[in-house]
Amino acid sequence: MNPLRMTYYLLKPCRTATAFISTLKQPRRFTLEEAADRLKAAGLGVTDFKVMLLVGGDPELTFYESGKILVKTDSEAAARTAIDRVYDVLGLVDRLAPSATA
Repeated sequence: MNPLRMTYYLLKPCRTATAFISTLKQPRRFTLEEAADRLKAAGLGVTDFKVMLLVGGDPELTFYESGKILVKTDSEAAARTAIDRVYDVLGLVDRLAPSATA
């Protein structure tokens, strides 16, 4: 059983796009400066463009004040892994309580 519960929707903008977009299920706003500090403290390379953060790695992604993330990959699995990593650092991944039958 996966100990994490999805807190976002994952969309592919169009069939031919080589990117995925995450949208939070519960809308919220982030201070990009604080988000950048937390991501850097977690060892991620971050470039702050004031209206968005470019987060290095493979795959590269763009984080927006709204919490949306654009991941430059055509692999859904790679996109989910990158998105989960960022949302986890920012405290957005819900951890499920262990099951009594587990």
